[in-house]
Amino acid sequence: MKKTYKVAIYSAIILLAGLGGCKKEFLEVSPNDSINKNDAFSSPEKIAAALTGLYDATTLSSYTNDMILNNDVKGGDVLVVSGAGNYGRFITGYQFIEAPSGTGSNESIAYWTQAYAIIRNANEFQLNIPAAPLTDALKTRYIAETRAIRADAYFWLVRWYCKPYTLDPQAMGVPVVRMPLAYTDATPDRGTVQSVYDLILEDLLFAEINLPASNTNIYRMTKNSIRGLLARVYLTMGNYPEASKYAKLARVGFPLSSGEDLLTGFNNPTSEWIFGLSVRSDDNQGFLGVHSFYDPYDIGYSSFRVNDAFLASFSEDDIRKQQFLVDGEYSRRGTEGYLINKFDFNSTPANNQVLIRSSEMYLIEAEAEARQGVANEPAAKAALLAIQARAGITTVPSLNTGQALINEILVERGKELYGEGHKFFDLLRTKTPITRATGVGHWAIVNFQPGDNKLVLPLPIVELNANPVLKPQQNPGYAN
Repeated sequence: MKKTYKVAIYSAIILLAGLGGCKKEFLEVSPNDSINKNDAFSSPEKIAAALTGLYDATTLSSYTNDMILNNDVKGGDVLVVSGAGNYGRFITGYQFIEAPSGTGSNESIAYWTQAYAIIRNANEFQLNIPAAPLTDALKTRYIAETRAIRADAYFWLVRWYCKPYTLDPQAMGVPVVRMPLAYTDATPDRGTVQSVYDLILEDLLFAEINLPASNTNIYRMTKNSIRGLLARVYLTMGNYPEASKYAKLARVGFPLSSGEDLLTGFNNPTSEWIFGLSVRSDDNQGFLGVHSFYDPYDIGYSSFRVNDAFLASFSEDDIRKQQFLVDGEYSRRGTEGYLINKFDFNSTPANNQVLIRSSEMYLIEAEAEARQGVANEPAAKAALLAIQARAGITTVPSLNTGQALINEILVERGKELYGEGHKFFDLLRTKTPITRATGVGHWAIVNFQPGDNKLVLPLPIVELNANPVLKPQQNPGYAN
């Protein structure tokens, strides 16, 4: 077991494109094709295929889709129905009862192993591209692109398995691996949260400079998507001047779409999609995608709801409230929360998944400016107004100031971005207690103060057993 499971962090294979489809009764899908790393960099065609496979690895249902959904149910505005017919998915996450063994749910294992699979393959590019049979321009592009992919994987890891940066940047991080490791190499220890963010920023800033402007495919890393990630990272770190700077840069060329576009199902790009996952009819997550869990018609897993208070927070003139209309009314199925119609699953199981929108960048700018003090509040209010005006709420800037303005922006952020995987991480970075009471649509009570051990996922026990260096570095509150 020890040698086998070291592939979570140690290098092994280069992934290629080609994922099997998924039916409702299937629990998982896995890559069905790979290439030996010694062959992957032998020709331009094989290198291009390996890079496509690396992107494809980020689309797995147990990774990006799953992390978006788990983030939502932990955030409190969204819940998963008790006894839902979805093989128990997200029930442990909703209750904050994950175990290192993955008993009842495999999220704590899947996120770790898949992220490090992506990292180790990105590292193979760093090692092998310099000597590959490519032009210098293409080498630079591939190195930049894969460093951005690596940074994104580390950003997911550090937020799931570590204390928030804003709470304690010197808390335990996750192992930082910059180049492929052999089985004879020692496993790096966890280091600090700061060390992980240092690598994330180093990678993203390198990619921003070196990725050519000709990369414009929103389903691949571009300068705009990298700047969007930088805006997120800086906001998460509490570096508000840089967060605002990059949010403004990221949305250039991606104007807000119309309010009506918010009601079309979030499965086809609009003018404001900066980055997303491309999903094909012959290569998709089917019932394991985000749209399936939000589907209100019992076509997909149909097991996500919004709680009563969240629905009530939308004013009647807010066009986004129509995202909860099902057959013309706000409906329940049972007693737990209200149905959601934001994501379309009626047309096809192959739904593209948005990851970064310019609306998020406006809200990052608004929050980042507001947190810098009174002198920056006009800029904050202008960015906030863009989102509120598009929703039809108001045509004049907010009258709030100070913390009241920040609170208003955070509320607007929740309304705009629910279902897109942000709320739980927002609560963590803002050091907001996570509390939940029954009687308003929720069926599980929680009460966590900032820094509670249960707000951090446990490191998988199989990884700890495989890597003795990590064995004594389990997150507090979890047994080995």
